[in-house]
Amino acid sequence: MQIEKNLEIVTIAGTRPEIIKLSELVQLLSGWDNHALLYTGQHYSDNMKSIFFDELNIKPDYDLRCDTSDVGKLKEKMVEFLRQVRPPYVLVYGDTNSSLAGALAAKEVGSTLVHIEAGLRCFDLNVPEEKARIQIDSMSNYLFPPTELAKTFLKYEQIEDNVFVTGNLVVDVCRRLAKIADEQGRKDLPSEYLLLTMHRQENVDEPARLELLVKHLAGIKHKIVFPIHPRTKNSLAKYGISLPPNVMAIEPAGYLEFLYLLKNCKLVMTDSGGVQEEAIVLKRPCITLRHVSERWETLLLKANVLFPLYRRDSLSDVVDTMLATKIDRNPYGEDVAKTMLALIKEIAT
Repeated sequence: MQIEKNLEIVTIAGTRPEIIKLSELVQLLSGWDNHALLYTGQHYSDNMKSIFFDELNIKPDYDLRCDTSDVGKLKEKMVEFLRQVRPPYVLVYGDTNSSLAGALAAKEVGSTLVHIEAGLRCFDLNVPEEKARIQIDSMSNYLFPPTELAKTFLKYEQIEDNVFVTGNLVVDVCRRLAKIADEQGRKDLPSEYLLLTMHRQENVDEPARLELLVKHLAGIKHKIVFPIHPRTKNSLAKYGISLPPNVMAIEPAGYLEFLYLLKNCKLVMTDSGGVQEEAIVLKRPCITLRHVSERWETLLLKANVLFPLYRRDSLSDVVDTMLATKIDRNPYGEDVAKTMLALIKEIAT
């Protein structure tokens, strides 16, 4: 791998959600001769190439092909890269293992660390991402919380210097790609449906949780479209659990196809953090199938509600209540990538 030695800014990403959210900013930064996107390959698979090239119109400048989520191994590879480049600035996004490893590597080589999507908190340290968020924020030289609420959380942790509210980059991605998502339209969908996504380890690795999920879904009187994550599919097969007849399981969706499904659904049920954000941007009611959320703004605006699977009341009743919700506010800003680019240029010059 031939490495350009005069890089000023390196943006690090390693998973599909990071790549999606960073795509608009990376396109703007790509006009900057001394910027590079470093892809760790934490989520390495051949189909990532189609996400990069076909759907998001970006490409990584360097690909470490780590194919691991081990923070120590990711950090080791990134330290090796960054020591050759010595970039003054390193950008990391969110709370993945690649982001944590990138932050640790940046500090080891003496780069100034910028944390995009800083300040998110669910206040449950049993959630692995929560520890990563706190650690990255504590190390960062500049912090870009998406909202004033996230900035307030940082303030309570005595992090007040070089904190800039920027909005959330997911807005730009949704705005642009939702316009072309209809090209991914499917003719096999019900005329009206709810959308379901489910992939988190605590939900899909436990047979008792999966059985609770199936019980809740069976009580819903609407058709449900479920792009089924391989992890979830494997668990259902392993434990001999069948989805109820009102659930239409389909293959995992690419990002454009997923936006099409989200744009055209009546409501989404999910355990994903990113989907909670995308739902409110596209004005779709959301039910989060977890006991916590980092997206407090969506809950406060009543566009989202928590429903952990162990709840004993009716998910169907909650669905009916949320279907009547009118969403008229997006808490995550507009033209976020341009705002962020201006800040980065100011910091780096």
